[in-house]
Amino acid sequence: MRYFQLRAFDAVARERSFSKAASLLGLTQPAITTQIRNLEESCQQALFLRTPEGVYLTDAAKPLFELTRQMFATAFKHGSLKLAADGPHVALQVVAAFKTQYPGIDISVSLGSQREVWADLLGYRVDAAVIGNAASDDRVMAIRVAQQDMRVLVPRGHPLAALESVSLADLKAHPIIRRESGSNTQRLIDDALQRVQVSLPTAMELGSREAVLEAVKQGLGIGFVLEREVPDSPRIVAIPLVELRACNVDSVVCLHSQRKRGIVQTFLSVAATLDLTLTSASHPER
Repeated sequence: MRYFQLRAFDAVARERSFSKAASLLGLTQPAITTQIRNLEESCQQALFLRTPEGVYLTDAAKPLFELTRQMFATAFKHGSLKLAADGPHVALQVVAAFKTQYPGIDISVSLGSQREVWADLLGYRVDAAVIGNAASDDRVMAIRVAQQDMRVLVPRGHPLAALESVSLADLKAHPIIRRESGSNTQRLIDDALQRVQVSLPTAMELGSREAVLEAVKQGLGIGFVLEREVPDSPRIVAIPLVELRACNVDSVVCLHSQRKRGIVQTFLSVAATLDLTLTSASHPER
């Protein structure tokens, strides 16, 4: 048995898919198939059952999977991982899932705008990133982990506060608080305004979501945040925005040139098992 055969076997067993294992390891599906075929020939028995629902371990393969899990898990008892994120909420949930399995890994997370995070990733200043609506780029691979709606934030007692949802046209008489250039949230709002040909008055521009939240509390304007960023505050009401349902897809991303590094590959593998998408029922705002 060779290392690359065992690595391919472990990936297929975890993902229950040859194509997903190939994507995870940065290989072609035929390459994964060849590695598994050679391993099965070496073992002189089938290791996987192929069905329309997925790929499953044979009884004979289960002890080998226990060994490969130990082999590849213990390889990362120590080390460090540097991440960037355009918001803490999804990023820290991914980190928590990873730390549950690999508690000995030291992780640092730098927060910034979408533009800053993307620059850090392409500049090799971080190993991976958690970012909303990652741009399509041949240099980068992405694993989707969550999807979010946009919310309009208003002070409690505001004329809009009693509405179940609002459209951008409903906001014409209410000055908005804009986010800084490079903000994913602001880009989503601006793109939606352009699509529906609506112009909104600006109250001010602020450089962080925390500043936006405080400004809304003080009655300085209305703001926008993604649903995971809705504050737990009796002074603010969060209202769904009709035009921006499911507008934000959060992904774990890394450069293709970095994805074969063991610790990065393991982080991606954990991310691939997650589904952090919210539903309105699981996140009450009122």
